[in-house]
Amino acid sequence: MSDLSLRWNDYASCWAAEPQERDCRLSHQVTDDVAYRDPGIEVAGRAALAGYMEGFRGSFPGNRFVIDHVDAHHERSLARWRQVDDAGTTVMTGASIARHAPDGRLADITGFFLGPPS
Repeated sequence: MSDLSLRWNDYASCWAAEPQERDCRLSHQVTDDVAYRDPGIEVAGRAALAGYMEGFRGSFPGNRFVIDHVDAHHERSLARWRQVDDAGTTVMTGASIARHAPDGRLADITGFFLGPPS
């Protein structure tokens, strides 16, 4: 697995992590001033993103994200993902794009919900 795939997988795992674990792990994956947006929200800063992740965890208990594929060029990447429930069933598919900071961390993330699996 490439370093970039590892970064996306570590970032994805933060969505289901306990708050203390999430804060530590997230600091290694995103910049302090990370911008995040998806169709339902736009937040700025790692603390705001962590709060949004906690809301996700509360709304979808036992769900997590699985990164299926990562493409990258010019300090940007595209990750294709699946949201799976605690039984491992895919409930949503999507893609996220990111601009990376010089140290490789995610600096600006935009998520797209592609819908339930077909």
